[in-house]
Amino acid sequence: MLKIAMCDDSPQDRSKLLEVLKSYAEERKLDIDAAIYSAGEELLADMQEFDIIFLDIEMNGINGIETAQRIRGMDMTMPIVYVTSYSKYWRSAYKVHAFDFISKPYERDDIFAVMDDFLASSREDRSVKIQIETAGGTEIVDTSDVCYLLIQKKKSVIVGLKDGELTSTETLTQLAHKLENEQMFQIHRSCYVNLKYVQNYSRSDGVIMQTGTWLPLARQRQEEFLYMLGKYLRKG
Repeated sequence: MLKIAMCDDSPQDRSKLLEVLKSYAEERKLDIDAAIYSAGEELLADMQEFDIIFLDIEMNGINGIETAQRIRGMDMTMPIVYVTSYSKYWRSAYKVHAFDFISKPYERDDIFAVMDDFLASSREDRSVKIQIETAGGTEIVDTSDVCYLLIQKKKSVIVGLKDGELTSTETLTQLAHKLENEQMFQIHRSCYVNLKYVQNYSRSDGVIMQTGTWLPLARQRQEEFLYMLGKYLRKG
C-alpha cells in the first residue's frame, strides 16, 4: 500500500487532488492510504514514513518551502512533489530536492505522469507494499520480495517470496496487475517470474529461480524471455 500525504490549505484543491489520486489507484490497481493536511504545521506534527508527499507552496502559516526544509531535517530522501501556481518558487523548491512539480489548477494527466514516474523510480529505489489475499486473511508484501507467481492444480496461486511462499485466493491476472512492472515476465500461461531472481534456464528444462524453484518455460515464450532477461541484465 502506498502512503501518500497531501498538504494544501485549499479544501477545493485537496478534494480535486484526492479525486485524481483515487482514480489513478483504481486504474493502476493500487492500494493507497491518503493522509490529508491543511497546513504545514499539521503535516510536521503528524510526520510519518510516507511514500510520497504532495506539498502546496503557498500556504498560511508555515509555507511549503519551510515545511520541506523541516522534513529534510528528518528525512533526506522522501519524495516531495511541489504544488504551486507561482514559478518564482521553483528555484527555492529545488534547494530542498523536489521530486517533481505540479502547477495549479490540477490536471489529471500531470498527476498521472508524476505518479508513474514515482512508481518507476520507487520500484528500483524503494520497496512498494501490496496486499495479497489468502484463505487466512490479508498479507502485506514488498513487491521487491516477490520471485514468481504460479498457478496450482486447484487454481490457487502460489506467490513465491525470497524467504517462503504464500497461497493466494486471488487470480493470476489480479496478482500480475499488482506487480505490473518491467521485471515481471510471463513465461507460461500458469506462471510469471521476477527477472531479478532468475538463476538459470534452459530451453528443455525451463527456468530455475534463486530460491531453487523450477518453473515451466513455454516454447512460444522462449525468445521473448531471453530478450527481456538480457535487457534487464544490461540495465542492471
